[in-house]
Amino acid sequence: MSFSKPQLTNPSKKFIEWSSDNACFTYFDKDKGEKGEKVLLPMPIYFIVLDELSTISGFCEKHSTNIFANEVRSTVKEPLLVRTFKGGERLQGLYNDIKSEAKELGGKYTKSVYAMLLTGKGQEPELVNIKLRGAACSAWIEKKINTGKAVICVKEVSNEKKGKTECTVPVFSSMPLTKELTDIGIAMDQVLQEYLKEYFAQMEEKIIEAEEATPEPQPDYIAAIDNKLKNITSQAAYPPNPLLDGGWVKEGRKAKEKTAFAGSDPALLNEGPRNIDPEDLDPGVDDLPF
Repeated sequence: MSFSKPQLTNPSKKFIEWSSDNACFTYFDKDKGEKGEKVLLPMPIYFIVLDELSTISGFCEKHSTNIFANEVRSTVKEPLLVRTFKGGERLQGLYNDIKSEAKELGGKYTKSVYAMLLTGKGQEPELVNIKLRGAACSAWIEKKINTGKAVICVKEVSNEKKGKTECTVPVFSSMPLTKELTDIGIAMDQVLQEYLKEYFAQMEEKIIEAEEATPEPQPDYIAAIDNKLKNITSQAAYPPNPLLDGGWVKEGRKAKEKTAFAGSDPALLNEGPRNIDPEDLDPGVDDLPF
């Protein structure tokens, strides 16, 4: 980020997702209507894959809001920063370390496919982003297509059932990739890679900032000392305070005597303040990590 480029802008013209309910791909057009509208993409659709990344997305029922995260090339090597638009929920770490918590929140593993969408004869192809999660993501992963040498086609859907859940899934097929489309795709991918280069650089800084902002866990030896202190202060280190336990009472007109206090050890009344052994404050060599 710089003064001349204050905000990094994704070059994708459309952000497309699979809608199981509508059995087709959809995208949100912010220029339609007063507040924008969801648009259905009629089949068949054709696109050329430029790049594939991974992320986590979904819907958080707890806060009635969407879940989003940064995009990575490797879920094994690169950390994810998962957040909700509302509610302040946040997870951070490698996918395998946070996937259970992300699932409880409502997040799912998602394929983020950057593609060149073929819009029809006489129309310019568009750079788009296609998010695939759930059954649609599984269908994409299980396809047997070399995406670097083919045009991806979605002409039909299949109906699937998992337990009591029924859904529609896109069926991915392919057709030959021509030299003309290859050249257009290379030029479009160069624009995309320039964006991704800056995107990954900025996300690396954001991950570091998030890690610095996360409170470090308390070392075990400090916790051990705290526990020792709690145990000591919970015991009767001093005799009971007469002002708190009932104080002095009149036994006669000319004399005052100290009374025994309920729940107190009589021996302590004559003992005075009890010295604390310094060893009581030492967590012990065996308790320290060094």
